Amino acid sequence: MARTEIPGLVMWNLILGCTTVVGFALAVWQAMRAEQLNKRQRDLDWPRFRSAASDLARSVDRSGFMPDFILALSDRGAIVANLVARELRRQIPIITVGYLDQADPISVPGFLTLCGTKATTLLPEGLRDLGGKKILLLDDFVMSGDGLSRVRSQLLEYGFPQESIRSGSVVATRLCLANKKGPDFFAREARDFDFFFPWGRAK
Repeated sequence: MARTEIPGLVMWNLILGCTTVVGFALAVWQAMRAEQLNKRQRDLDWPRFRSAASDLARSVDRSGFMPDFILALSDRGAIVANLVARELRRQIPIITVGYLDQADPISVPGFLTLCGTKATTLLPEGLRDLGGKKILLLDDFVMSGDGLSRVRSQLLEYGFPQESIRSGSVVATRLCLANKKGPDFFAREARDFDFFFPWGRAK
């Protein structure tokens, strides 16, 4: 009886050992695949960036909000603004703000300095004269939403009605959306700040 149990026990050990190895290999393969999918979600090459900008333009168009002009919130936002403007139903002028990737209370004639903790926005003072117009704020990436909120607040001070201001970005983080500081329109949602565009890491 003992001799028949030993080969059966060896067989079961062999089956369990093979199952463990196969299971481990599948777990490793699944982890590698998940990382590849995660990387694809947080990386936009030029074709995927253009596609996302088109999605953003369609969202704006479907909303029924037709801006009188677009305010690009950075040099990268100007790329987005150009792509979005080309897809809207009529030509829309684009105004680009001055932007620094650091907090700097710089003074430039004709611009209002909006200094944040990590960046500085130079808002053209001529925007005061456009207070009755509809404006669409655009950028590539909205991280915390603080910069977007600062610009929106200043436009309200300039006399723009709340309903005349809309905002959009190609990518918005879950943080800004959860804090109600995100854009009205966005094409992609990022889990965190670790996101890459064709020109490099999101700022």
